[in-house]
Amino acid sequence: MANMQTAAQGAPVMDEAAMAEMRRLIFDAPIQELADAQGISIDEAVQLRVEKNLEAAEVPIEVSVRPIEPQGKLIGFASVNIGGIVIDDFKVVNGKNGIFLGEPSKPDPTTRTGYRSTARVTNRALQERLSAAAADGYNVAVEKLIARAEALRPKPIREQMANAAKEAARENAARPAPAKGKEARDDR
Repeated sequence: MANMQTAAQGAPVMDEAAMAEMRRLIFDAPIQELADAQGISIDEAVQLRVEKNLEAAEVPIEVSVRPIEPQGKLIGFASVNIGGIVIDDFKVVNGKNGIFLGEPSKPDPTTRTGYRSTARVTNRALQERLSAAAADGYNVAVEKLIARAEALRPKPIREQMANAAKEAARENAARPAPAKGKEARDDR
């Protein structure tokens, strides 16, 4: 009765066991078993398995960020590697909701804004993954720049003088003590 009410309301309810069995059939079971369970041909079962595996596959994404001196909300540029395809010149923007990637564009006088996008991200989940990777990449790049600047910055003069005095004391301690008195002189 409950299943009939659910079916009447729209979508049928699929319990966890049935979903687990369907995942087993699609990803692990022999093709013949999948075809028999679904009532489809072997070719259709192969096609179903390939489609479901492609849907489940995680596409690797790498974002490398080049921070710049902030120009309004623009704080850098990024190159995005999506499964071996590299797209350059994404804009790293610090918006009111955090850091995100803006699409690369080029000048186009025929448009209202004067620019035309050269790449678009139409999948919301992919856009969120890219923005999260961009925020992480930007933070890492800025930390590297700060560490490099710290390494190249000269130490304050007082610290330099103190280090020089310590080094001189260490070198003086390593030298043999000079001979004292007339009896130590052999050159007469």
